[in-house]
Amino acid sequence: MELFTSFDGRISRSSFWLGILGLILISFISVFILGSFIARTGSIPRLAPLIITIILLFPAAAITVKRLHDRNKPAMPWLLIFFLPGIVSNLMKAFRIDYTVVDMKEVMETSGMMGFGRMRSMFGMGEFEMLVPGSIAMVVGLISFVVGIWALIELGFLKGTTGENSYGPDPLG
Repeated sequence: MELFTSFDGRISRSSFWLGILGLILISFISVFILGSFIARTGSIPRLAPLIITIILLFPAAAITVKRLHDRNKPAMPWLLIFFLPGIVSNLMKAFRIDYTVVDMKEVMETSGMMGFGRMRSMFGMGEFEMLVPGSIAMVVGLISFVVGIWALIELGFLKGTTGENSYGPDPLG
């Protein structure tokens, strides 16, 4: 549990991957549970991913900081560099900043797919919207993607400092 709650010390690449896979699993389970709850209650579905992101931010930051320490790098500014683009992208999507909402029910009905609405109501799928990003949202999303790949390479694939460094003993030693 210390893997997700502490910002002290260092962790190996294998511990990093186990922690990230655990967070991904928790994220998928949360989306599934919240998604089924939202479908039944009609709550605000667009905030669900933002809520999950906020909840998982602390444990993800703890894992990231410890892996940065293993690479003998300080938490700041790297934590901001790795996290800020994704946070901004999630906020833009949740609050529909530079996104156009397309009602897919209307699109299906006008294109002659009238049975689509009956199928959606038969399976309890409710309304169906699609968010189309504008140019700023696309740029922020691309930056988030590129920085995310960089963070995965930096934290998940590159070797940590051999032996003790300024953040503690070698996790493999």
